[in-house]
Amino acid sequence: DIAGQGKANPTAAILSAAIMLEFLGEADAATRIRAACEDVPAGSTTDIGDEIARRVS
Repeated sequence: DIAGQGKANPTAAILSAAIMLEFLGEADAATRIRAACEDVPAGSTTDIGDEIARRVS
């Protein structure tokens, strides 16, 4: 189990939110999330999540 170890890449979970938003008719928000996830540099899982959040906001 990798829970709590900072090993799981959050990108897939974040992209699933984009799919949900698209389904709910929020295509612009989904596009922003997808664009934010492109070319995120490798790093710790916290760094990846923080960088995607920074790009979306």
